[in-house]
Amino acid sequence: MTFSIVVADDHPMLLDGICGLLAAAGHDVKARCLDGQQAREAIKQFEPDIAILDIHMPETSGIDLLREARRDKWKTRIVILTASLDPQPIMAALQLRADGLILKGAGGDTMLKCLERVMDGEQWLDRDAMHQIVDQIGKPIDRPLELTPRETEVARLVSLGSRNKEIARELDISEGTVKMHLHNLYEKLSVSSRTELAILVRDKGLS
Repeated sequence: MTFSIVVADDHPMLLDGICGLLAAAGHDVKARCLDGQQAREAIKQFEPDIAILDIHMPETSGIDLLREARRDKWKTRIVILTASLDPQPIMAALQLRADGLILKGAGGDTMLKCLERVMDGEQWLDRDAMHQIVDQIGKPIDRPLELTPRETEVARLVSLGSRNKEIARELDISEGTVKMHLHNLYEKLSVSSRTELAILVRDKGLS
């Protein structure tokens, strides 16, 4: 499966590397952008399947564009690229429901897998980033957990960084059932992302 993609990063060497990786994998790189304004124009012009956006760019950041995408209901899926584990912008990306979050130090295979999962409708969160952010921002929460045994298993696997397909395989259930359990967990625990769920699971000692 190939996708149309816009890539934006203010470091030319990294930008060239990502675009070269994507092109070699057969994806259609519509535009390579050095700042957020160029990225916005390219996204509106080409309406790509995915936009890979650096979290920090001059004038208009990846977070700014993600916020605009959610406000204006862009069809393009947004993957945020970050070199920093600064909790504030990463939490902003998660609260805005970024379709993907990936570290710049991740391997090429990880980047390509992220894009596939995002196009399948999943939210991809880099495992290393999620673990480190959970450690940095986790705070004790006195929220009672009233979960079924299966919901507890799903929550525990999410906290370990498992994707929906991996959870389904581990528990011998369908991906649709995993999504149903996640929906119930979000509703019961008043969380809106896998990272928030992982923080809560860790604080309650279920991981």
